[in-house]
Amino acid sequence: MSKRMSRENQKLIYWFIDCYAYHLKGVDINWQTSKQKPVISDYFLYKAKEGLKKLYIRHSGKNIKGYEPFRNMESKLKDRIGDIIDKNYTKESKINIITNDLMDFVTDEIQMLFIKLNDTFSLALKLMSNVEAVAFTNFLFDYFLQNDIAMWEEIHELYRQQENRNWVYWMLKKKICVITGKPNAQLAHISKSAGALGGYKYDKGIGNSYLPLSSEWHIGVDHGVGGGRNKLMAKLKELNIEPFEIRTEEEVKELKKIYKGHFKAFKE
Repeated sequence: MSKRMSRENQKLIYWFIDCYAYHLKGVDINWQTSKQKPVISDYFLYKAKEGLKKLYIRHSGKNIKGYEPFRNMESKLKDRIGDIIDKNYTKESKINIITNDLMDFVTDEIQMLFIKLNDTFSLALKLMSNVEAVAFTNFLFDYFLQNDIAMWEEIHELYRQQENRNWVYWMLKKKICVITGKPNAQLAHISKSAGALGGYKYDKGIGNSYLPLSSEWHIGVDHGVGGGRNKLMAKLKELNIEPFEIRTEEEVKELKKIYKGHFKAFKE
């Protein structure tokens, strides 16, 4: 069955476009929701949409050199139709499969034609496959994280569900609390506390897990009278957040530069 991009995935892509537009204009939307949209002109939205699409085209490596529209479509369809006819399907199933394949072939060709003529592609529901939409959103997640571009809170939530480890590592590097979204977060030891390690001078990093927490959650809750470790772990479970376990020396080196006075036992 042909699978076009869903409205939910389209909404996610346009969330990214909104956020990139604010980035281009220099408006800080860090940890706001998509419902808190500051006013922005269509100019920045257009620049954001076309800019992100061009970045993705270069990233995806779509080869349009020597491309001739619809050149291979006939042979592809003949092979596909021949394969379906030989199957023991009902007539209605064969018609549906062939029709859907034809729509896929046509929309793929239209998108390639867009790229060849205008160095862009369409975000219309009927012209973008689900596979392509997922690939595009994965690229956008990585691009925003690598370039420190602020995202709506809803995008954080979605990425956290899909790529928890990458998200928490990014939050650690940016010193942003995983619970409140507040900056200047403190490094919290999770699997083994600094005390259990014998003090900060015995902390090697690798094998232990960490989170960036605001002072009210690190000192006030985890180490204070605000409910202790049980309350913290219950909140993490509610938010589906897994602590970041350091696995490599590179990860320790990166975090040691950010959290001064930690990982004293790590020797390069």
